[in-house]
Amino acid sequence: MFDPANMTVRLVSLTPGEPRVQTIINKLPVVIGRNPHADVQLDDCWVSRVHCEISEISGILLVRDLDSKNGTVVNGQYIKEAHLLPGDRLTIGLTSFQVQYKRQRNKLLAGVW
Repeated sequence: MFDPANMTVRLVSLTPGEPRVQTIINKLPVVIGRNPHADVQLDDCWVSRVHCEISEISGILLVRDLDSKNGTVVNGQYIKEAHLLPGDRLTIGLTSFQVQYKRQRNKLLAGVW
């Protein structure tokens, strides 16, 4: 389960010629899309109403495309589902973000990493 006290997730916009805007995610999973009921709303005609979902598993983010019309892209590759690591580029429609977060180690797995 996502604990915002242990992980801060930011999506930093990478739109050329515009100031970088940070979207802070304080709950996971989060649905991104044009729908007014989406957790993160994007005003981009290339974004589906319900485009993708970001969740967290063992301190690592996971993005899953929700059968969007134009796809979800991580580091230049179209994905159905992929890990999102700090510094990755997430593109949804014409909107790109740099993913920023600090991975939190699971105490049970601390000796494994």
